[in-house]
Amino acid sequence: MDVRGFEEAWSARARAREARLLAAPHVPAALSLLGIVRPGDRLVAFADDFAAAFSRGFEVHDVVLVGELSVAAFEAASEGFADSFDAEAPHLWWFVNSIGGFGLRVPDLRALGRAARACGALLVVDNTVSSVFGCDPLRLGAVLSLEALDRVCAGEGPRNLVAVSVARSQLKRHRMDAAGECAHAVLASCGLSTLDLGNDEAGVLERGLVSLEARMQAHFDRARALAEYLAANEMVRNVRYPGLASHPDHAVATGVLEHGFGPAVEFDLIHRTAADLFETLPDEFRASPAGGAATRLSAPCGKRAATIRLFAGTDNPLQVAATLDNAFKK
Repeated sequence: MDVRGFEEAWSARARAREARLLAAPHVPAALSLLGIVRPGDRLVAFADDFAAAFSRGFEVHDVVLVGELSVAAFEAASEGFADSFDAEAPHLWWFVNSIGGFGLRVPDLRALGRAARACGALLVVDNTVSSVFGCDPLRLGAVLSLEALDRVCAGEGPRNLVAVSVARSQLKRHRMDAAGECAHAVLASCGLSTLDLGNDEAGVLERGLVSLEARMQAHFDRARALAEYLAANEMVRNVRYPGLASHPDHAVATGVLEHGFGPAVEFDLIHRTAADLFETLPDEFRASPAGGAATRLSAPCGKRAATIRLFAGTDNPLQVAATLDNAFKK
């Protein structure tokens, strides 16, 4: 499978007008590399989502970080910016994750999509955590959906890749979506060179697409099992997983996410730091590749903090729970 073949296959999978493949460490870096957010544009993003990344690669841009994941917060940050879907005019961009930020927040993409069009904004969604299997941002109102392909590559990719999907501008009843048409025109003008894929990398992508649905369902199912185990464990607290009724976005998540509630769970340790826990766990919990078969733990707030983020693999959740139990008790 060459780059063009993958882009066509990904476009069909994402139900997009077209797709591009980029080499980038994460989605904000890919957005910067695309060059579609230009000087004179304004980019409004949720503060928890790659806040540090938006300070690099966007230095000459008008970047506004909001502290609340709501339509009102994005509208307030957009005041005073001229609304236009003219491809040549300055643009207003809204950026959110389908699942992301501390607490694994889930925005109401339908409400944001409607509000974005009303004020002339182009909604961009980082769909990495939920994946194209777990969320369809383009159907919900986004004009661009970007996804790091760690899970598509099953942790076997030789480098970090990001897929960029563009919404269709032809809607039902032959109506045109001005926002989608604008996004397509802006992307078409960026003039990126074609990415080269080696045989090994092309093979990883092709195999990943074939097995994607079965693997992602396994990730989702194991995350739910581990979230329920952690919620009942007295050694941790504040378990955050969109599938739990205690999550602040649980009601929204049931209407935005598909096939489950994603592969990630967050929780806080009691009287211990992340570094303490990592010292008592087997190395594979930290050293395994992102998106691979092994469950992976990280410290999103730093090793000295008590917050742990778990990405479920396709390994046995009972064995993972038993290993965590032993580590909690040490």
